[in-house]
Amino acid sequence: MPDAIAMSSSNVGAEEPPFPIQNIIERLTKLRDSLVEEAETNSPDQQITAATDAAANNQTTANEPDGSNGAGDVRQENQQEGVAEEKTTDDQSNQRKEVAHELGKLCKELQYLISSFEKLQKFETNLSEPLKTLEANVNDILKDLCFVKDGELPKQVPLNLRVLRNNITRVKIQIPLQHQTANTSSEANQSLQTTVATREAEDLPHLYDEDVFESSYYFKEMVEKYKQLGDMEKLCLLCFAIFPENVEIKKRLLRFWWVGENLFPNPKVELDLINETLDKFVKMGFVEAVKKKNKLQPRSYKMNPIVRSCLIKFAKVEGFFDYDLEGKPTMDFSSCKKSCMVKSGGAPVPWFSKYLKDPLMLTKKKERLSADLVKLQMLFNFPDEDTLYKASKQFHELQTLFNISKQFPALPKEWFSKMTDLNVLYLGKWETTTGRHIEVEDVEFLKGLKYMKKLRLLSLQGISGIPKLPSALCKLENLRILDLRACHSLEKLPDRIGSLKKLTYLDFSECYLVDDMPKQLNRLEKLEVLKGFVIGEGKDSCTLKDLSGLKNLRKLSVSVNTTEFNIDEAEEALENFKKLEKLKIAWGSGGLTRKDSMQDSSKQLSDQSNTSVGQSKSKSKASAKAAKPQSEKEKKLKDNRNNIADDHKGDDKNQKERNKRRDVGETKQVTGTTGSQGPGIGSAARVILFTKKLKGGKKAKNHEGLGKLVKLDLQCFPRSKPPDWLVPTKMTGLTNLCIRGGKLGHLIQEDEEKWEVKTLRLKFLVEFKMNWKEMQERFPKLEYLENVRCPRITFCPCDANGVWQNSSKQS
Repeated sequence: MPDAIAMSSSNVGAEEPPFPIQNIIERLTKLRDSLVEEAETNSPDQQITAATDAAANNQTTANEPDGSNGAGDVRQENQQEGVAEEKTTDDQSNQRKEVAHELGKLCKELQYLISSFEKLQKFETNLSEPLKTLEANVNDILKDLCFVKDGELPKQVPLNLRVLRNNITRVKIQIPLQHQTANTSSEANQSLQTTVATREAEDLPHLYDEDVFESSYYFKEMVEKYKQLGDMEKLCLLCFAIFPENVEIKKRLLRFWWVGENLFPNPKVELDLINETLDKFVKMGFVEAVKKKNKLQPRSYKMNPIVRSCLIKFAKVEGFFDYDLEGKPTMDFSSCKKSCMVKSGGAPVPWFSKYLKDPLMLTKKKERLSADLVKLQMLFNFPDEDTLYKASKQFHELQTLFNISKQFPALPKEWFSKMTDLNVLYLGKWETTTGRHIEVEDVEFLKGLKYMKKLRLLSLQGISGIPKLPSALCKLENLRILDLRACHSLEKLPDRIGSLKKLTYLDFSECYLVDDMPKQLNRLEKLEVLKGFVIGEGKDSCTLKDLSGLKNLRKLSVSVNTTEFNIDEAEEALENFKKLEKLKIAWGSGGLTRKDSMQDSSKQLSDQSNTSVGQSKSKSKASAKAAKPQSEKEKKLKDNRNNIADDHKGDDKNQKERNKRRDVGETKQVTGTTGSQGPGIGSAARVILFTKKLKGGKKAKNHEGLGKLVKLDLQCFPRSKPPDWLVPTKMTGLTNLCIRGGKLGHLIQEDEEKWEVKTLRLKFLVEFKMNWKEMQERFPKLEYLENVRCPRITFCPCDANGVWQNSSKQS
């Protein structure tokens, strides 16, 4: 020990050379062997053997005949001593047993360390050659760069860079996963991830098709993680494999697909399970959450190429879609019940190309292909005749058809009507970008929808050329989700849409030619989300009041295309909704006329006429200036003023009486203060009672529907005054308020009332006026503020993006 201390003291200040991995393995092995030997020495079996021998000796001594009284006493003493020794031995045995148990666990820990370092040693050996290759690549690039002239770049430089990128990827897949995730924040690893995450798929090696990939530690660890998932979670994860690497996949799309596959049978906990599943995938490293600027929660996800390569292998084993040699999904469903629609990669397959060139050529079955088989082959491009015939007999078993990249997804109606077992039909656009144009020339094939009794998801999103949906759509008795978003050619919804009794999600937003809402929308009893509802000028259209009968509706987006819509009168309809939590109202071009401003001016004119007759001259001058441009508008303004005056004749008299009483009360109150206090108090009380009567003229309303609103989004609000119902006392549950564009000037309607809003977004409000102090007083629970191009909102401590977030609430 002193030698060890002296040695350690002599080495103070001197750096010890690093231990080779082999030396570490040898030291750990010696420690493990020592513990194993000690554990075997203190094993319970040996203690039991020793205790058994002692008991046998005591028993032998007890059975010997008594020689004398002295001998008997000696035997008795020996027996007592034996009992005491046996108890001591039991206590020691228990203690040693615990020690042996702990030693056994420590041996396992040391064995784990040894195995890990052996893997690292193997990793060190396997990387020697790839590292030499990387060095050669870098040297080649540096040599070529020495000869680069101004404006000229040797052709071999881009080629060598591509080779270097591929070789780096090959090295990365051999790095153990725990070492990758531990250093994701380093600049070197970030640049490496950027290289791997390139959108140029042709620049990447086909990892899943290489033997080195399956033997890599990365793949083995992904296999272990994949085994930890449940059956439902595995299917959800495999859905990512059909999409290209590093593309953003919206949560909305994943939800549609998973519900269509019936992976979440319980609709009550559907959203919670979807969020939990995606969070689990992110934590396990399968996918990455894409966080957009000024978005508190991720709305899309993406997967890097290496993880996708692993999933393709898993998907092939599970029979989840078919993939070609490049890892791209194919349309072949002969070996599975799912198919992807992909754009044609070139000429037809050789056997079909020969068949088309020689019309007299017969198939293997010594017959010609029927017209239906020719159409099927031209659409799916099966690799051989046997696959074509096999698929034609299994077409009715197809369960999922997903359009990945096809521009013209129309199917032959002969085959479309045969997909009787289909659960998911996604013909529309899934990308977040606006690159791909999808179009159909004829909608006759959609009449085959009437045979798809099991269909749960139908998406025609972004498809042009569909002016009208066939009535066959209304026969989909099991349809849950109908996605018609951005169908720009769509002009009308089916009148009998109310027959879709199980529909929970209906989206026809951005269908700008749709004006009239079918009355049967209020028959969709299970509808939870409705997007694109239009308030137009149609007399027989479904109204907001009609929708209030939908007891399960929790999310609604409305587009206002008429000037007849009164936002204040909408309060009665909104109060009748039972579960509405999110509401969005956007005013379109049809709702942004001078009507609201004319109503405001007419109200001002009527108020001025009620106060005094002497002000009528100034009122007429102001109205003449306002209505100067055109004679028609002057007539309309005059008619509106006359109508208001006719409707409120009785109110004029009452107003005059109220003015007289107010004047009398004020004079009495003044005289009461100078003299006795009785008259002053009585007049004030009468004034208060009179105003209460005026306010209580209408019956008290139930604000239960408004109180359940959690999020409100107003776009292009057409007037400066907010809706009468947009007050804290009525909207007690509102936590998210968003106002974008329009003429809104303030939110103050009740004094001393505080909002419960935590997230406030104000964008492009030129006339909205409020300072930071007022905002803190009105919104004491504010956690997130977004102020974009609102010049009259002052003194807010927002960053360059117009965002302020409570530091104590940031995660």
